[in-house]
Amino acid sequence: MGMKGQVRASGFGRSSALALAMLMPVAAMAQVTPPRAPTREELSPGRTTDEAARQGSRLTVVGGVERAPCPLADPRYADVTVNFADVRFDGLRIVDSAALEDSWREFAGREVPIATLCEVRDRAATALRQMGYLAAVQVPPQRIEKGGTVRFDIFMARLVAIEVRGDAGNSERLIAAHMEALKGQPVFNVRQAERHLLLARDLPGYDVRLALRPAGTAPGEVVGEVQVVRQRVQLDVNIQNFGSNAVGRVGGLARVRFNDMTGLGDSTMFSIFNTAQPSEQTVLQVGHSMALGSDGLRLSGDLTYAWSKPDIGAPLSSETMIATAALSYPLARRQVHTLLATGGLDVVNQDLRFGSGPVKDTLSRDRLRVLFLRLEGELVDPDSIVSTTGYSGIEPKWRIGGGVEVRQGMDWLGASQPSGPISQLGGDPSAFVVRANAQAEYRPVPNIAFALAPRGQYSPDVLLSYEQMSAGNYTVGRGYDPGVLTGDSGVGVAAELRYGRITPRGPGAFAFQPFIFFDAAWMWHQSANFAGLDPQKLYSAGGGVRAAWDNHARIDLTLATPLRKAGFQTERGGTRLLFSITTQLAPWRR
Repeated sequence: MGMKGQVRASGFGRSSALALAMLMPVAAMAQVTPPRAPTREELSPGRTTDEAARQGSRLTVVGGVERAPCPLADPRYADVTVNFADVRFDGLRIVDSAALEDSWREFAGREVPIATLCEVRDRAATALRQMGYLAAVQVPPQRIEKGGTVRFDIFMARLVAIEVRGDAGNSERLIAAHMEALKGQPVFNVRQAERHLLLARDLPGYDVRLALRPAGTAPGEVVGEVQVVRQRVQLDVNIQNFGSNAVGRVGGLARVRFNDMTGLGDSTMFSIFNTAQPSEQTVLQVGHSMALGSDGLRLSGDLTYAWSKPDIGAPLSSETMIATAALSYPLARRQVHTLLATGGLDVVNQDLRFGSGPVKDTLSRDRLRVLFLRLEGELVDPDSIVSTTGYSGIEPKWRIGGGVEVRQGMDWLGASQPSGPISQLGGDPSAFVVRANAQAEYRPVPNIAFALAPRGQYSPDVLLSYEQMSAGNYTVGRGYDPGVLTGDSGVGVAAELRYGRITPRGPGAFAFQPFIFFDAAWMWHQSANFAGLDPQKLYSAGGGVRAAWDNHARIDLTLATPLRKAGFQTERGGTRLLFSITTQLAPWRR
């Protein structure tokens, strides 16, 4: 977040850095590398908090068609047997009867207890539920001849009405549109309904749950009761010490969100980040997002303004403005898999200046105009969603997520020219960049997790500061100052072994999750100034504990040790105790 004492080696390739170097003592040059502007991760102080607190939306559908007891299972009929050759399912709609053949085929053609029909009934109901259908299967009174056909009645749930309960707020019409999309179908299918149910839960500040109850009309007809809980205002704060000595180790973030102000599924966010020494770095952010229709399309806009004055023994300052406009659409939205597409424009103005008076010398002046397209997805173990053996949708047996982003710089809207005073000598403001990241988790047993988080970037061009990949506390390389390494291309990986759960078991409960980790990163540059120096690399290892108190607070403590010198460090850094404390002040639910 801002200027750090460990500044990147790529600064040797800029004329502005060389000009400043002439003013710095020789001894100082042995300690630090030439100055740099903040990396994009340092200008997004809320991103780390978001990732730590991230929990997937959970679909909740309860109720359905009541399953009656099976009279044939009564002990009085224990000596009664039946021999049938075929089964007929009356009332079965949409589904081919062949899909239920496995429920009875093994019993056909032989003498079996009459209670076997109850097992066939339950198997058929389970098979339909696994397909997403809510159905009751009954054995009606009938005469079954030897080698004959057994008849089963199936009552498949059909949603005929929607009732919204709770505080739907200004977005009641939008929530109703999601729910109305579930009506009119021949039968109710949870999988087909998942998209709209989850999109309703994804609306900022909303928790939406669907309960089904019999309509009291025709068999199988149900009414959907939609229970809505709204959080109009959300306030959270975070304190962490991921920074460097130059700007200050400790910084604090305060963020407030106002949800559902216009009835368009909207959210407006304001945040401020400041270092413990207020004059060293400040980051202000404002953002707004809104739904365009009821199928998940969203429009968002964000503005970041930051300034920094690092304590490096020279009057250096930076100023950054980032404006982003984007459209996003969920190509797939299920509990077990999600795919989100986002496209937009980044406008970045970043200045690096030298001097303490009213008139300062400009060392670099970057103007980036970047179009981007991003795909983000996640796969979750389906069995964990309904598991009764300790797994859950939040902490499943396995999970794989990640994203790919393509970025193309443009030379219009006032973008910098390669010949201007830019942050990299030979840098290309219209560069092409590909970024990718992934997160994978595997739990052989519920209390032990192996986690792997690789990330990478590739560009054939010399990049300006904001577009470069960086390593350090905010990305990969815990224990190193943010931005200790930067590069046009790079690869990083964070590996962890975790024990325990991070999800508290109940209201007011605590959860503790110890872990050990190993981080590694490698960086490459397109500039000829780095010939023979690449790849620059770092390694770090350590351990710590994460703790959560209900939904009120989360604390992360990490003891991280750098394992080698990185960049232009003259000696390996010492072990650091990193902490991050996040608490939600509003709403403070009990």
